[in-house]
Amino acid sequence: MRIFNSDGSEPEMCGNGIRCLAKFVADVDAAAPRKYKIHTLAGLIQPELLADGQVRVDMGEPILEGAKVPTTLAPTQGSTVVSQDLAVEGRTYKVTCVSMGNPHAVIYSCDGNTIKIDDLDKELATLGPKFERNTVFPARTNTEFVEVVNPSHVRMVVWERGAGRTLACGTGACALVVAGILEGRLERERICRVDLPGGPLQIEWSMADNHIYMTGPAELVFSGTVRT
Repeated sequence: MRIFNSDGSEPEMCGNGIRCLAKFVADVDAAAPRKYKIHTLAGLIQPELLADGQVRVDMGEPILEGAKVPTTLAPTQGSTVVSQDLAVEGRTYKVTCVSMGNPHAVIYSCDGNTIKIDDLDKELATLGPKFERNTVFPARTNTEFVEVVNPSHVRMVVWERGAGRTLACGTGACALVVAGILEGRLERERICRVDLPGGPLQIEWSMADNHIYMTGPAELVFSGTVRT
């Protein structure tokens, strides 16, 4: 699978896109629920179509070493950047950096206050690019702003690298759960519900194999022909 953003750039992979691809292939093949192997620039990803129509994706292990995310922010826990200060637009954000094959900057607090998603509605379009193209992210970055409802339920909005504000980001949902656990805000023992503008995802960071598992829907919206 290859994917291209609206600005023409090519990301390593797309978590929501890979669910849609698995659903599409299953519909075309009229296949019973099964697991697929999909090669991406981020490596082998394995989505599984479930009997209830949901798609569960083995997203692999998160990359936590700051230099490999990549970011030049100084590590705070071993080689991992957790709750590191980053000044943007006169405010100080606590940033945790995680890669799911693509880079993510996850933010749970600003100026000592927890993030409130509703307060970001009007400023995301201005704030997002300041993070995406910040010099501490040499490959640019996806940015997730997260509000904790409880230790197994969060709300988020995302500014995606190369695409801007989107309704959902599957790799971002995975990254923010890892970041929340590293910051002590979420519980690893429980599957986390992530509410995105486009709908909820269920994210598990498995203690058995250290892989991230993402479960969510995929639906046919339309089909047609493109003439070029």
